Amino acid sequence: MRRFNVFKRAPRRAAQDTPTVAMSASNPPAETDPKNVEVPREFHRRMAAIIEAVQTGIWQAGVHDLLGYSTDYAFGDKRGLQTLVLKISRRSAYVRLQWETIMSDAAADTQTVQTAIHNAIRELT
Repeated sequence: MRRFNVFKRAPRRAAQDTPTVAMSASNPPAETDPKNVEVPREFHRRMAAIIEAVQTGIWQAGVHDLLGYSTDYAFGDKRGLQTLVLKISRRSAYVRLQWETIMSDAAADTQTVQTAIHNAIRELT
């Protein structure tokens, strides 16, 4: 069976830095045919990067708990709001972002994702 490395390691950073999400520069456009598997694969890579960033952030903040998650994703013509529920043993946080924001590489959208990650870390610590 062939293995694929879908996660890219971010450079090491200081412990006080908020984790960042590595976004692929070659993301498929959201308008792409939903039968093309690359669109949902890229979406899930980005969501996994958000989960990883929050896990790293709470760990660096001293909360050594395994992050659990639940999802409510929409896929189709009107993808809309995507919800990621992140949970540790005592708390939970919601990350709600528009599909277009998650899939975009624009600076404003990337900042919105970073803000959502920071807020989730703050809620969970």
